[in-house]
Amino acid sequence: MAEPRRKSGGKTTTRGPEKAAAKSKSKRKAKPPSKSRAGVADRCEAERLVSQRRTEQLRAMLEIAETMLRHTNLDDILSAITRELYRIIRFDRTSVALLCPDDHSLVLSHIHTADGMIYDPAEGRRIPLDESTLVGWVATHRKPMLRGKVAGDDRFDEVVREAKLQSDMVVPLVAGGRLIGTLNAGSVTEDAFTEEDLENLLSCANLVCGAIEHALSLKEARDIGDRYQKLQQHGSDIFMLIEKNTGRLSEVNRKCCDTLRYTDAELLTKTFFDLFPKEDQYQARRDFINVLSEKTRSFIDRRMIKKNGEIIFVDISANMITIKDETFIQVVMHDVSQRKMLEQQIIMQNKNLQDANKSLREVDQMKMEFLDNISHELRTPLSVIIAYSEALRDENIGPENRAKFLGVIAENGQDLLQLIDDLLDLSHLEMSGAMVNTSLSHVHDVVRSVWRRVERLAADKRIRLEFEPGEDVPVIYIDNRRITQVLMSLLHNAIKFTGERGSITVRTKLGEEGVLVEVEDTGKGIAPDQLPKIFDAFKQLDGSSTRKWGGLGIGLAMAKHIVELHGGRIWVESDEEQGSVFTFVLPVDLDDDFLKRDNRNKSLDPYKTTF
Repeated sequence: MAEPRRKSGGKTTTRGPEKAAAKSKSKRKAKPPSKSRAGVADRCEAERLVSQRRTEQLRAMLEIAETMLRHTNLDDILSAITRELYRIIRFDRTSVALLCPDDHSLVLSHIHTADGMIYDPAEGRRIPLDESTLVGWVATHRKPMLRGKVAGDDRFDEVVREAKLQSDMVVPLVAGGRLIGTLNAGSVTEDAFTEEDLENLLSCANLVCGAIEHALSLKEARDIGDRYQKLQQHGSDIFMLIEKNTGRLSEVNRKCCDTLRYTDAELLTKTFFDLFPKEDQYQARRDFINVLSEKTRSFIDRRMIKKNGEIIFVDISANMITIKDETFIQVVMHDVSQRKMLEQQIIMQNKNLQDANKSLREVDQMKMEFLDNISHELRTPLSVIIAYSEALRDENIGPENRAKFLGVIAENGQDLLQLIDDLLDLSHLEMSGAMVNTSLSHVHDVVRSVWRRVERLAADKRIRLEFEPGEDVPVIYIDNRRITQVLMSLLHNAIKFTGERGSITVRTKLGEEGVLVEVEDTGKGIAPDQLPKIFDAFKQLDGSSTRKWGGLGIGLAMAKHIVELHGGRIWVESDEEQGSVFTFVLPVDLDDDFLKRDNRNKSLDPYKTTF
């Protein structure tokens, strides 16, 4: 860019090294003034006035600097310089032209006039960032310029023509290598400004740029602080600032309050250790000491307690920071309760899988025992049938033995048929959920139907059978055939596990749930660990191939299915070596009108007797 040309009749000054050198040279060549006494006095007076003025200017400059440094806002700084500049330079008008990078222009602002006019129509006027105006030229070249006669200078368009300025000065504002704009001063008088005024304006511009840099640094620090505070307050992790010496909470974020269900004020009255369960506070103090001694800074799976007593798990990261010469411990916690819950779920699933695997092994063992049992139970009657059938081929067997052998064959064939029927019944009950065929019956009828069949089995072991019927037992809807199977299964088991000369008692009574039927024996009893599995299919107290008692282990399982199909339940109470009591209950619909009438008409209960 070309330097502005000097015009005749006007004075234009730009600052540069050549001009300064020429000025310095002319000063060196200046001839000393007259040595007359009057000349010396005049010179001394002039120097005193210059020195006094310079002192006043320096004092004013310091006060302006202090005024600007009190401001941290850019607008306040620029407004202060245009207002206070009058203390150093006599002007009629000052202003600042601020750069607008978006549209490549400058905006005139912070206009201050000597008469104190509040509003100026030029405020906000846009100036192109080019060489068409003096302000644009100075901003483009970043060089100051002083014009003594504006009217005779046709190089530039006048920005504020209505102000009728006759002389002006413009200096660039550059802060941190970045153009801010220009500082402008003008007068309605020609040659109102001197080189010294331009120097002072440049000094003020430097002060402004220093204040702007200071303000920008403060603004950046505030922005960083605001961003940090927002990050802290709105972060997804728990944040705490803890006093080093007391452990008291000094600052917490919103996530901390939301997670622990306390208000900010409530948390600031607590210590770090108060946020842990009592049994974990010793560990919390050890963690605190480890952070202070810089041994450890992170801790995992620590338990914290909410205001409502709920426990959460957190991972902790801590470090020491210094704020205004005071040391704090900064703690960041990440809530890992969800992860911990998932871990617990995985542990539970693994345990369930292990239990399922154990159950499968037990089922496999039961299957092997069942195959062994069924082969034994089938082979025994078949072997008897085959052996007696072979014996019948002997022609020498007499009629009495022949009849006896045929009876044994028939009896074992019946046992074999019963065994197959039981297997088919259990399969039918378990697989198809068979319905029961109920009719109005009395449970004492069922007891009578099975009594004769079990008397012979009990007599073989000299077991005493007793029946204690309940006097208030009503008629109910039951499937006679199925309940007979249940009672036969319970009585067979009682006889099987009761020793010689023992006793078995059957009782009936009306309870809260319905009609109860109890089968009590004086047998060997059942071990506590076997009670939960006693009604499982194919489960026997002794499943070994050398067991003392026969059977497939399906009787009790089938009894349970049948009772549950009736809407009842079955259970057992037993002490080892003290006998057992098997009880099942069948519900009674006492709201049924027919049952009420039928039970009311029974003036004589034929079952209030013993067998």
